[in-house]
Amino acid sequence: MATCWLALGTSALGCATNLQWPSAVWPAASTQAFELREDPPADLAAPEGLRAVSGQLRSVPLKWEPLLVGDVGGYVVERADQREGTYERIARIPGDLTTTYVDRDTLPSNPAVSAELVNEVETPVLDGLTWFYRVRAYSPAGLLSADASETAAATTAGPPQAPEDLRAYSRQPRRVPLSWRPPEDPNVIGYRVERSPTSRGPFELLTEIDGSYQTAHVDRGLGDLRVFYYRVAAVNSAGGVGEPTDVVRAVTKPEPLPPVGLRATERRLGVNRLEWDPNVEEDIVNYRLLRSREGDDSPELVALLDSAQTSAEDEAVGADEPVSYTVIALDRDGLESDPAELVEVASEGYELSATVRPDGVHLQWNPRHAEGFYRGQVFREGLIQQNALGESLDGTFVDAEVKAGSSYRYVVGMERADQTLGPRSTPVQISIPRTWPD
Repeated sequence: MATCWLALGTSALGCATNLQWPSAVWPAASTQAFELREDPPADLAAPEGLRAVSGQLRSVPLKWEPLLVGDVGGYVVERADQREGTYERIARIPGDLTTTYVDRDTLPSNPAVSAELVNEVETPVLDGLTWFYRVRAYSPAGLLSADASETAAATTAGPPQAPEDLRAYSRQPRRVPLSWRPPEDPNVIGYRVERSPTSRGPFELLTEIDGSYQTAHVDRGLGDLRVFYYRVAAVNSAGGVGEPTDVVRAVTKPEPLPPVGLRATERRLGVNRLEWDPNVEEDIVNYRLLRSREGDDSPELVALLDSAQTSAEDEAVGADEPVSYTVIALDRDGLESDPAELVEVASEGYELSATVRPDGVHLQWNPRHAEGFYRGQVFREGLIQQNALGESLDGTFVDAEVKAGSSYRYVVGMERADQTLGPRSTPVQISIPRTWPD
């Protein structure tokens, strides 16, 4: 929108796109408190040729012809919101030849007018309003003329147009990208982006963007499967805020569903095998199998698998150890599912037993040859250390070095042919009676 002014001492009207009025062209009015008297009135004519320029941003330039007859001390500018309304003095212009003024006042001082505007207009009160002006001369002694100039009216520029084609993109991970087209308004210098959890509001300011062509924003840090409503309003160089766009809706991407069907499908000494059903989401990239032991505050990672793998073996469990498992799915955007329903598993043990016989303590266990074990090593536990007693290939062992009336604890550890070891058994304890059995 072009800015126009009237050159001093002429009737020519000039226009420019620069909205900053040069102080040399539009001198400031006196801001000092001044006392003017209307009785008796000054013997001065009414100024002529008052003109007011419309279409400016929250300002109205005024120009009138100077009074060349009479002892003129300056001029008073008066304003009203209606042609036949009550005029208030808004400026004193000292000097008989200074005949320009720019009204950049803010809220009208009339309380009734202000309240009405605030209640009925959502945009700032100086956008798109019509004002009525008149000018009177006063003498150097402060006597105000009785006659005022003819009334001139001007309308300030309206609020900026709303941006066009606002779009909000759904199914994005914990964020909502927004984009819009700038309005065809050269005075726009930025935007206000607002958000609400409902289409009816209230809307809160999300961000302010500088630059008329900065027409995109990403609302980040949101939750999964959240619904939000957005609107955008343009801001002009005078601080005016236009009507917002129509409200648009977006939904953030949901996290994956928890995996289902988690189950233990095989148990071997020191190994639990888990399987589950694949997720229905097409963008799953990983599964995390987690194990919890008794007394643990947080689960341990057993395996990180790609989306094609829905089974894994836990090779770090103890004999007869109770553990629980869950699975979490992760999608390509890094969103995690809730954990699958827990599955509790009692790991395989040795089935170790001890019996007192006349020749000593007889130990027996499952040698688990089918699982690749070929011998077991037998230990007797003391207060400080374990003592190796020997080995067995068939799952039996006799400890003959025992005494009547004593108690003993035994542990067995299995070994594979490649010399890798299985977990040691849970201890078995036995007491030798004081009377030795026959």
